[in-house]
Amino acid sequence: MERQIYQARWVFPVAGPPLPDAIVEIEGTRIAAVYAGSHPQAIDLGNVALIPGLVNAHTHLEFSQLRAPLEPASPFTDWIRAIMKSRFETAQPVTERIQLGIAECLSSGTTLVGEIATSVESLRLFNTESQVPRAVVFRECLGFTPDRIAGQEQVADEFLAEPLAPAAVERLCPGLSPHAPYSVHPDLYLNLVQQARDQGVPAAVHLGETAAEYDLLERKSGAFVDLLSELGLWDPEILKDGMRMTDYLAPLAELPAALAVHGNYFGPTEWEFLRGAPSISVVYCPRTHHYFGHPEHPWLSMIGQGINVALGTDSRASNPDLSLWRELQFVRENYPQVATALILECGTLAGARALGYSDDTGSLEAGKAADLALIQLPDDFDGGTDTDLLLDSRSYVARVMLNGQWIN
Repeated sequence: MERQIYQARWVFPVAGPPLPDAIVEIEGTRIAAVYAGSHPQAIDLGNVALIPGLVNAHTHLEFSQLRAPLEPASPFTDWIRAIMKSRFETAQPVTERIQLGIAECLSSGTTLVGEIATSVESLRLFNTESQVPRAVVFRECLGFTPDRIAGQEQVADEFLAEPLAPAAVERLCPGLSPHAPYSVHPDLYLNLVQQARDQGVPAAVHLGETAAEYDLLERKSGAFVDLLSELGLWDPEILKDGMRMTDYLAPLAELPAALAVHGNYFGPTEWEFLRGAPSISVVYCPRTHHYFGHPEHPWLSMIGQGINVALGTDSRASNPDLSLWRELQFVRENYPQVATALILECGTLAGARALGYSDDTGSLEAGKAADLALIQLPDDFDGGTDTDLLLDSRSYVARVMLNGQWIN
């Protein structure tokens, strides 16, 4: 089998330190070798960096037709009303919207996706298409009242029973997403997590996204009570008195992999719990977090506590695009003191850990899948260290490799 051998100004393996003037060798669909130095047969790619394919650990591809985030951004419950209105009014078929999102993710360097799906269509597209990222497709389930429990459990069962094509088994995994504390009955939540545990699949839950969630759980008051009342769904007996966010985190700790999506308002109590629950990762969505005007995200504090923090874009309903690369650049701009290596790890290997794919992707190591992004570096960089070139605002994703083949 003929090898592809490439030389780049920088190679960022992520599993180790950056390598200047380095080589990546690829055999078939796998990485064969990564090392500093030269090779007589290498194709010199020039002033570029080779990095692992990016990991978008949280997105909703069904909104990929939107050209701008939905408004208003505040209060959050009004944004939810806008989401419901958008779903009702959108005429474009969901398969077309998801395809738009898949194409955008790939073109911007993402080769592994954590997708939240409201139908089976996402799973089927990732299952049957050939040039698509690896994916964990989480079936979103909603139902705050007792009468919805049985129906949503059946939806989950049918989703997990969807057959996967032999060619897709290694790159695609189904999962479940009990949406959030304000949209899922506590009994349904526990039952769905049990289903995920019984089937050995991951789960993703929106947790700690707003301060209003804590008002709902701890005091049965606030904006979510108003929204649920407006929808005819509020019953104060549904929630036990004095519930805590850890009541929702605890069941997730029994799964092989689980995502606590957003965690914008997680504090020391949640951090302490997560320190002892290594199977739960937090997904920080930087530009979405900024769009809603939340206080500074505690992602650095959580990493300091040993918690795995991955990055996501969320959807175009709260983000101008689905580029995980731009999320990295946004983090660099807003956290100039943080090492490039740590930011890149959050967008690659940490995401692969979160989604259960770290044995196969997320870093450039011999034996792993040859999923790469080629970053064009600026020619006239005028400050900082050489590795800062990577996340300079002028750097961009120029090419993407999936399974050993350039797709653009």
